[in-house]
Amino acid sequence: MMPDLEIARFESWKRSVVAALLCVSVAVAMAPGASEQSVPEPFHWPAGQRGAVTLSYDDAIVAHFESVALQLERAGLRATFYIQIDNPGFRLHTDVWRKVARAGHELGNHSLFHPCRKDRPGEHTWLSDDYNLSHYTPDRWLGEMRIANLVLQLIDGQTERTFGNTCCNNHVGPIDRRTSLEELVPKLFVGARGEYVSRPIDPTKANFAALGHYSGDSKSFEQLRGEIEAAVREGKWAFYMFHGVGEGTHSLYIDAEEHRRLVEYLSANKDRIWTAPAVEVLRHLKTSAGQPR
Repeated sequence: MMPDLEIARFESWKRSVVAALLCVSVAVAMAPGASEQSVPEPFHWPAGQRGAVTLSYDDAIVAHFESVALQLERAGLRATFYIQIDNPGFRLHTDVWRKVARAGHELGNHSLFHPCRKDRPGEHTWLSDDYNLSHYTPDRWLGEMRIANLVLQLIDGQTERTFGNTCCNNHVGPIDRRTSLEELVPKLFVGARGEYVSRPIDPTKANFAALGHYSGDSKSFEQLRGEIEAAVREGKWAFYMFHGVGEGTHSLYIDAEEHRRLVEYLSANKDRIWTAPAVEVLRHLKTSAGQPR
């Protein structure tokens, strides 16, 4: 057994070691930057909102300017309308689309002719083989998108806009030597909607050239609200693609009543959810602190 004196010395030494370790732990916890490392600072959306939503509508169909844009404006919301230049809904109504742009909506680029990949037999039979993205070169794609941008600039006067990937495709050229649009998009656009991925965008890690999006076609309001609320809880951005609004407006569509409920919900929650065109959200991400682009 240890003599009493040695036991006393050992206990004193042990207490000194414990005290020193406690001091070190406190110093580490209070060191500059320690709390920031353990709890990341939330992303700052405009006006203190907790998340963002973009509603985008494809193909420049008549219903978009006859009813959808007006419905959004009455609710104090603005959207992105992805314009297919060769669609009669745009070609025959350029003056109306000019008014849509003046109201604060984005006229996004959805190409001249809506080319899509036709890699498998029977795929996109509605589309001429002339506009098969598998046959496109990068230069052809860039040339067509430049012309579409110019046409849209003549309508809205804007030099910055986003691209809505046609058929959600993200490559041009044959399968064995494809070129990703992520290489081409930055040459002409602030960003691109990218592929259909059904998940929200993390504003701190967003790939501007291929953001990823949800589809809103055929969904109920309850489904949409659930997805949006999940994104907002995480401080993220839910980017939606729609085509028609109401039966008969497009082969792909959301029911008009479900859309009305969505618009009313977003309008009633402006303090929590920032609903804005894609180009505006990307500008905010680009200029926000800690978001160098």
